[in-house]
Parts: sequence; C-alpha cells; structure tokens
Amino acid sequence: MNKKNSEEIFEKIDHVIRKNLHQRGMHKIKLPGEIQRAAAELLKSSTVFIVTGFCIRDTLTGETDGPIGAIALASALEQLGKKVVLITDNYSKEMLYKCCLIKNVVAPIEIVPYKNEKKFCDQLFNTYRPSHIVAIERPGRAKDGRCYSMRGEDISDVVPNTDILFEKAKELGIITLAVGDGGNEVGMGKVSTFIVDFVKHGEKICAAISTDYLIVAGVSNWGGHALTAALSLLTNTMLLHDIKTEILILKSIIEAGGVDGCSKKRELTVDGLSLKENLKILKKLRTIVEFGIREYKTNKRVI
Repeated sequence: MNKKNSEEIFEKIDHVIRKNLHQRGMHKIKLPGEIQRAAAELLKSSTVFIVTGFCIRDTLTGETDGPIGAIALASALEQLGKKVVLITDNYSKEMLYKCCLIKNVVAPIEIVPYKNEKKFCDQLFNTYRPSHIVAIERPGRAKDGRCYSMRGEDISDVVPNTDILFEKAKELGIITLAVGDGGNEVGMGKVSTFIVDFVKHGEKICAAISTDYLIVAGVSNWGGHALTAALSLLTNTMLLHDIKTEILILKSIIEAGGVDGCSKKRELTVDGLSLKENLKILKKLRTIVEFGIREYKTNKRVI
C-alpha cells in the first residue's frame, strides 16, 4: 500500500469517529494524521498507563463512555506484547474489573484516591515506570483548577485529580496521548482555542492540560477503538473485538452500576446514542481494518 493509500485509510478512520461532533461544537477541530501518529508512537511503548473513568454527579457512578475504549486499547496493547496499567477512581473500578474479565486483560487496576493524589501518582511512576500515558474520557482540570461536566457543573469535589500523572509525564519526557469528545477531558488544552470559541460553556469547562497526541471523537469509546484500528493496520492484525464482545462489555458496565453520561440512566446506550448507533461505528472500523489487511496480503507492503 503506497503512502497516499495509507493516508487515505487512516483518514477514513478519522471520518468515521467524527460522527456527532457537530452536536457538541467540536466539529471544527481537525488534527489530520493524528490517529496514525499516535498509534505509531504506541507501537514503540513498553509500559502504558491508561487513565479513564468519568463520574456522573447525580448517580455517583462512572459513565459508559471511556471504559469500553480503554479496555479495547488495553487488550490490543497486551496482544502486541506491551505491559498495561489501568488507572481509574472508585466510581469506575468495578466496571473495569468486569471488562477485564470479558476481554481477558491482565493489566493491574490502580485506584487513585481523592486525597494525597500526588503521593499516590508518584508511587505509580516509581512502581511501573511507564513509557507512555493515555487518557480516555478522563475529566481534566480547567484553568481555574476546577473540574467540570459538559453542562458546567463543578465535579471537583468527587473527582480525584489525575492531571498530576500527565504533568509528571511531561517533566520526565514521557509521551502522552488523550481521547475526548467534549472539551472538558484531559488533553483538550491542545485545542483550547477552538473549545473556548465554539463549545457551550467552553471557556469555563475547557481542560487546561495538553497532551502530545489528541484524538477527538464523537464518543470517546470510538476514539479508543480508532487507536485499536490504527494499531491493527500498522501490525496487519485484527485487534478490534467483534460486535458480540462489545455488547457483553457494555452489559457488564451497566451491571456494575455504570450509567449513560447524558441520560444518567443504566441503559445500553453511550452519550445518549443507542446501542445500534454505537455498534455501527465499530462495524465500520472493522470493515476498514479488514480492507487494509487484505491489501497488505495482496501487495505484501506494510502500511
């Protein structure tokens, strides 16, 4: 596959996961080539921290967006021989435990406490010595030091500060990646100008911290799947799970208390989008990967 065709196939992935961005005012954000570059960087990794979990204040439980993308990426990285550490808070821990069982992910799950976060995060670095850190739908602190939902509600008093991990990573020269969909997640400092100008409550909620690579998706789970799809193409191996597995994972999250971040209900939806709509995105990504692998087998050329 020549360079032009290679770029086009990754552009297709980006196009698929951009669905729904206009409803959030995020559609003007464009980072061409970012998915391919981010995945290529992950291929160089040895130990990867994946930070996820977004607490919904009304239910004091984690939402369905984030853990699916995180566990999909964790599984892909483990299949590629990488060591993974999943990091979350008390509100999403049970969801991740159940997801790991379904996907046979062996990564340890570390729970960041609400107090003494810095000491805890320092210990994580000393224990695991990560080469890369990824955030998928993780609340980020705004410029005022507070943490907000997309509606502008202050959730600082319930969400442990995990920005510390990314601040320390920058000090140590560790590569950082993030996936988000609304502007209030870790990593969005990279596109803060767009968020302030076009997203509702943007100036208030925009996460201040920036990451080396940023994937902007209509739903953050889709961003996790996009990275997995990109890794699949770069290694000519189908690393994306199938539709049946996606349903099992979402059901397990609901059973563990997870809620839709928009409806705040325990139902098989993500960010107000039906199961059917979410599965459609995964199907499209799998189709793109299947095409890419066929092209490789036919032409014997690495993307």
